[in-house]
Amino acid sequence: MSTLLGNRAALAPPLAESLRTALAEHDTHSALRLCEARLETAPDDADAHRHLGLIHAANGKRWPALQAAKRACELAPRDPRTWSDLGRVYAMVGQLEEAAKCFADVVAVDARYADGWHNLGLALSKLGRREQAFAALKNALLLDPTRADTYLVLGNLLIGSDQFEDALECFERAAKHNPALARARSRLAGELSLRGKVRRAESLFRQSLGLDPDHVEGWLGLARTLEDLGESEGAESAYLNVLRRRPGHALALGSYLGLARGDAGEWQAKAQAALSDDTTRDEARAAIGYGLAKYHDRRSEFAEAASAGLIANAARRSASGRLDRVALTARVDGIIGTYTAKFFSARRRFGLGNDQPVFIVGLPRSGTTLTEQILSAHPMLHGAGELADLARLAMRLTDANSGEPWRAAERLDENRSREYAHHYLQALRDGTPKGRLRISDKSPLNFFQLGFAALLFSGARVVHCRRSPRDNALSIWMENFNVEQRYATDFDDLAFFHAEYSRLMAHWNQVLPLRMLDMCYEDTVADPERQVRRLMDFLGVPWDARCLEFHRSERAVQTPSRWQVRQPIYASSVDRWRHYAQFLDGLKNICPADEVSSCV
Repeated sequence: MSTLLGNRAALAPPLAESLRTALAEHDTHSALRLCEARLETAPDDADAHRHLGLIHAANGKRWPALQAAKRACELAPRDPRTWSDLGRVYAMVGQLEEAAKCFADVVAVDARYADGWHNLGLALSKLGRREQAFAALKNALLLDPTRADTYLVLGNLLIGSDQFEDALECFERAAKHNPALARARSRLAGELSLRGKVRRAESLFRQSLGLDPDHVEGWLGLARTLEDLGESEGAESAYLNVLRRRPGHALALGSYLGLARGDAGEWQAKAQAALSDDTTRDEARAAIGYGLAKYHDRRSEFAEAASAGLIANAARRSASGRLDRVALTARVDGIIGTYTAKFFSARRRFGLGNDQPVFIVGLPRSGTTLTEQILSAHPMLHGAGELADLARLAMRLTDANSGEPWRAAERLDENRSREYAHHYLQALRDGTPKGRLRISDKSPLNFFQLGFAALLFSGARVVHCRRSPRDNALSIWMENFNVEQRYATDFDDLAFFHAEYSRLMAHWNQVLPLRMLDMCYEDTVADPERQVRRLMDFLGVPWDARCLEFHRSERAVQTPSRWQVRQPIYASSVDRWRHYAQFLDGLKNICPADEVSSCV
């Protein structure tokens, strides 16, 4: 809770001026002595007690901090600053419930005390009480519409409630009212990056670093953005800027190693030491291990890469848990049982007849990014990246307590299907140049949502990307996916997930009332022009040779395949699993590569 605001009211000089000077120089010892000296001559000085409490709390001394802060409240019970600082002390020592009560007392004492409303809102948001937090933060802004930190907190809260546009406005106001607030610009940049506005995000990250060159989150955000833009040298440099300021930053270390082309030297040694240290936390161990695995793989050091990958995946599995196979099977059974040919026939009037959406689906690392990059090189087509909107719309129809998300479509009526289709099209078209005939959504796991997509867009097309199962599984296993992808850390789980995915896709091939094209990664590598022509014919656009030069595109790519698709098609990823067969016994659990037949 270190972001809780200090009180804006001026302290009584001369103690106030001396404390400001000491704290500006990070000299808590001198600040402590100043408060103690004041209390020796004026033991009932409430200001000295409340500041003494904050200093003790900052130094980790819980009981002296609370004792001093409570004494300040006894001495000045009608001063909102004393209750506010008691709340801050409670927050600093981890007692959020008590902190929230104190801040509620603050605004009871003085309802026009904006700091109290801000701190109450922040404490409530930390406790997960969103509606109450919203009300408190809005009260703070009604009293003082220029509070940049309050806009920042409110924006973060709105993000958690999926109110993205309102959140962006809050971040913009925070940056406007306090141009020196680097966090506001980097938070705004992060949200713009998530929405595909990568160039604007890059500019804002650079602005935040201009305001504060030691703003670590700004350097980290800039590094990720430069990766999305294909600027590897700039990204490496930005990650190094993080590491120079925080040498133990696990995400920066792993990301840097995942990019480093030359000898990583001291950083490789630091990574190895962190993996060998029993005190390294699981999430840090995972981030570093995945990066080190990529570093060794790029250098054809397959035994070392496998070893690092085993550590990374074990750590991620420990932190996030294993795949829930029972739940996955129930989900696929539910989808198959719900979305039948009869189900679609009864709803053939649902949605819009718009044929602009193209859903690119398949397992992650199966060639979905490559397919979208090829598609995006055509002047009549556009790739919108990975959108979360289809799944988000489906979830709106889901009873969170039912545990049966596949039943969302049963609650969809004809009018609402059109409403949802319009919502999705708005997200799909955001940032799309004019005149594009089709726009792709490359969210691989949308294969779970294809039935819902068919109810929204009867004219949509589906491109199903496939790849040799062992190569696909190895590529997933070596990637630092988010913690929700629990199937990704274990080859037995990957085999199970692959079988359920295959069962669902077989069902869609039988009943889905949408046009579908299989794109096989190995076929694309073997004969690029033939497969690209198949794709263009399927999408109803004329041949354009620029699609074979997809790697020259300067568009941002925000997936783990960002570096592969910036190179011409290469065959080194085919049968890659054979390099690891002797080091990773679990690969044997994946169905043989020769079980994948040609897509032609």
